[in-house]
Amino acid sequence: MKRRQFLKGVLYGTGGTMVALGGFGTFTKLAPQAVAAAKEEAKTVFSTCEMCTSRCTVAVKVKNDKVVKVEGNPHDGATAGTICARGNAGPSLLYDPQRIKKPMIRTGDRGSGKFKEVSWDEAYAHIADKVKTIQKDYGAETIAFASRVNPQDQFFRLIARAIGSPNTFSHEATCPMSRTTALEGTFGNPYIGADYGNAKYIITMGRNFFEGIHVPMVKGVMKAVANGAKLVVLDPRFSVTAAKGEWIPIKGATDLAFVMALANVMIKENLYDKEFLDQYTEGFDQWVEAVKDTTPEWAEKETGIPKDKIVEIARGFAAARPNALIEYGWRTPWTPNDYQLRRAIMIVNMMIGNWEVPGGYYQKKGAGVLAAFPDQSGYAKPTGGGFGPQPAAPKPAKGRIDGAGVKGTPGQLIPPVDGAVGQITESILTGKPYPVKGWFVHRFNPVISMPESDRLIEALKKLDLLVVCDVYMTDAAYFADVVLPECTYLERYEPIIDQSGLVPKLQLRQPAVPLVYADTKPGWQIYKELGEKIGIGDFFSFKDMEEFLTRQLQPAGLTLDQLKEKGFWSPAGMKPFFMRGNDPKAPAPPTNAPNGKIAIFSHEIEEAVKGEGIPKYKQYPQPEEGKFRFVQGKVAVHTNAGTHNVPVLNELMPQNSLWINTQSAAKLGVKDGDDIIISSGQYEHKGKAKVTEGIRPDTVFAYHGFGRISPELKRAYNKGINDNKLIKNEIGESGNVVTSTTFVTVRKA
Repeated sequence: MKRRQFLKGVLYGTGGTMVALGGFGTFTKLAPQAVAAAKEEAKTVFSTCEMCTSRCTVAVKVKNDKVVKVEGNPHDGATAGTICARGNAGPSLLYDPQRIKKPMIRTGDRGSGKFKEVSWDEAYAHIADKVKTIQKDYGAETIAFASRVNPQDQFFRLIARAIGSPNTFSHEATCPMSRTTALEGTFGNPYIGADYGNAKYIITMGRNFFEGIHVPMVKGVMKAVANGAKLVVLDPRFSVTAAKGEWIPIKGATDLAFVMALANVMIKENLYDKEFLDQYTEGFDQWVEAVKDTTPEWAEKETGIPKDKIVEIARGFAAARPNALIEYGWRTPWTPNDYQLRRAIMIVNMMIGNWEVPGGYYQKKGAGVLAAFPDQSGYAKPTGGGFGPQPAAPKPAKGRIDGAGVKGTPGQLIPPVDGAVGQITESILTGKPYPVKGWFVHRFNPVISMPESDRLIEALKKLDLLVVCDVYMTDAAYFADVVLPECTYLERYEPIIDQSGLVPKLQLRQPAVPLVYADTKPGWQIYKELGEKIGIGDFFSFKDMEEFLTRQLQPAGLTLDQLKEKGFWSPAGMKPFFMRGNDPKAPAPPTNAPNGKIAIFSHEIEEAVKGEGIPKYKQYPQPEEGKFRFVQGKVAVHTNAGTHNVPVLNELMPQNSLWINTQSAAKLGVKDGDDIIISSGQYEHKGKAKVTEGIRPDTVFAYHGFGRISPELKRAYNKGINDNKLIKNEIGESGNVVTSTTFVTVRKA
């Protein structure tokens, strides 16, 4: 058996189902010097992974200053020493010769691939000159900043604040933004966790635990199922998670109808916790009114799920109360009002009183939350800032291009810290509400991560300045004016990461080895030095990251050496803390809702969108005969648009294909493995067909992140389908991109 076949067999088994979370370290491709060091005495450096945004703690094995393996941190009970394939592939990224090694400035047309290597001073000077020109000619607000969420954002965003631009964005609009909006509108903050391991009944809608891997969550769900919990999976596709429970192939864009029908049954049959609702929530009467007609019979017509099955699930879920939960979602929003689906999910959860109890939802226990509870407040103190004294930042001359956070408007629902990143494309191309002339991009690949890729490329070509900081020459970097090479997470310090759950938890990311490529730098240093060149160096009043970290930790009474010891800190002796764990009437965490109660009726959402304070079902079109709803999702060995060129991960899965139902394929004359053309009308994409019974006949599916167009991504280049090439850049009500309202046709190539 060839090595590649063996690896795929280990990960997926023979039937395509993932059967292992880790154990790939021995297969990781290593630099020759790392192999030569294998006989040396190993040391362990504890740090935090960055192969995805889950940020698991890791134990990095180092010999002779070379990383030879990355394992799970054995001191961390959340992961219990487990790590996924992506985490194990850290050394493969670290020693990849295809990484960017020096700063580069474009010398040819955008997208021509013509760059010259320059010094850091030349790169900084070029950027600073362009920034000052744009400030003078158009205003600082016309420079946008967008990143994949990471601890270095505070340095990246400080450039924007210091020059007077309000337009900072994250990738969250292409990820779980609608959930964030829902949690903020219901609980007053998005820092809500779920105790999967102690749940007796779990319902998930599109959340694919075993492929969109978050290790502690996966372990929790596995524990629950092993202990006999019921797992119900609503998904148009037979995912790996669906294989572990009861699969219900729901009709696309109708999930809210199902949730409201559950509520209808629970109210009519008195299957809810009235005492909990009276004490901890407000607005339940409006919810009763909203779901009075959303009967199982009605929902059957909308969702395609038999009414008796809906009743069965409602009764089973309620019977397990309060140790049951409906998963609140962790993926890109499906519809323009997806946040109302997430709101409804949390409302039905509150109907069984699963708040602050084992097997339910809880407020994450950071030091600030514990301060409200005298018997817990002594366990932890908040951390501080690391910058030191700073001058006052200039007030932006204009508001944000997306209107995020503006009271009394739909933009109020857009979290300003994340923003509606899709608006950048629109403002570049239309000039509304004013043009964007410059764009800084940090560890984010909008060409693959944002919808309507061709139109986005058109927008990139109109910019006066595009700066991309990354470890690879990504698809976005290929169109940049300046490319800045960041070192990997295994080579740098970063600010303290708060990963609090049922207890406070602070994590450290620290260098395990010296720089592999001498002309790469950590993000904090890049933006500090760039800020000095632009003339805003006074905002970066710290010498280095060790000083920054010391300042952060000092108010909490901690030291950098303490965090280095295990890679994280949690209070000694503190047990997981559920506020209602022993007393069902105990005070719950305060919310920002009126009266400090959980907002079933959200005044904030009502203020932003009149008549929407309670979730309302909106019917979206279904595909006509000959068309398919196009849906996307994650695969266990890749992270969004970030890992597809990493050697060992690319070898495990180099490209994707389009899942299409057996009956639908037969009508089209398409066989498994055939070359096909997928069309959404304006855009087309070539790909290969995966013919399967594991998807609805009216739906097609592709794993996300493939179809790269940068030739410098030599392993991933031109392989597979870029789903976002086919999806229109539609911005939803909470600023999210909309991914599952696109219909496509499929034909044999």
